[in-house]
Amino acid sequence: MAQALPEDPQIAAATQAENMAYDMILGDGAKVFDLSQEKPELRDRYGKSKFGQSCLVARRLVERGIPYVTINYAGWDTHKGNFQTMQRQLPELDKGFATLLQDLSERGLLDSTIVWWGGEFGRTPMNEARGGSPFLGRDHHPHCFTMWMAGGGVKGGLQYGSTDEIGYRVAENKVGVRDLQSTILHLVGLDPYHLSYKFQGLNNRLIGPSNEGRVIKEILS
Repeated sequence: MAQALPEDPQIAAATQAENMAYDMILGDGAKVFDLSQEKPELRDRYGKSKFGQSCLVARRLVERGIPYVTINYAGWDTHKGNFQTMQRQLPELDKGFATLLQDLSERGLLDSTIVWWGGEFGRTPMNEARGGSPFLGRDHHPHCFTMWMAGGGVKGGLQYGSTDEIGYRVAENKVGVRDLQSTILHLVGLDPYHLSYKFQGLNNRLIGPSNEGRVIKEILS
């Protein structure tokens, strides 16, 4: 296909992505996953946990020009033993994530990299004793939760939005999923209201067909 349509920009982009993927798996690019090339003191700064070392791999991928990197950090579905789990996972998250931001900044990469973390829902502010378990947990809570962003045109040191006194409902400056999508697309230089993709014969917007989706300009630097 690439040879038949050498000037088609979509084919050229797909071919470039395919070649990069092969290089990362089978070629010289696979060296990016070899953390022995990093100084031991830097690896220690990230933390010895799988998450911390994954943050270091993420920085190496960004440094190599990979446009999109995902780190999955499981174990937050705390219906039981919420507090015991948080005592273990929060220090790992804090150490790895803070070092990632500092490392990107020191290498001049943070301003051109959007760092975002969050989940698809939050946890209830009250305890849950599922099945009578003595190890109290937190249930799923879609009505109010937090997303965290840094770098890439995001204003630092800012809290946007607030909750009621127990953190159950949004009280001010509610941000929906399509608002978040619109803002991220805007930050990477794409127009969220006109960007579309072909699906079942129709042009579909990434932020959905409705008039929802607002760029949260208050958080932009």
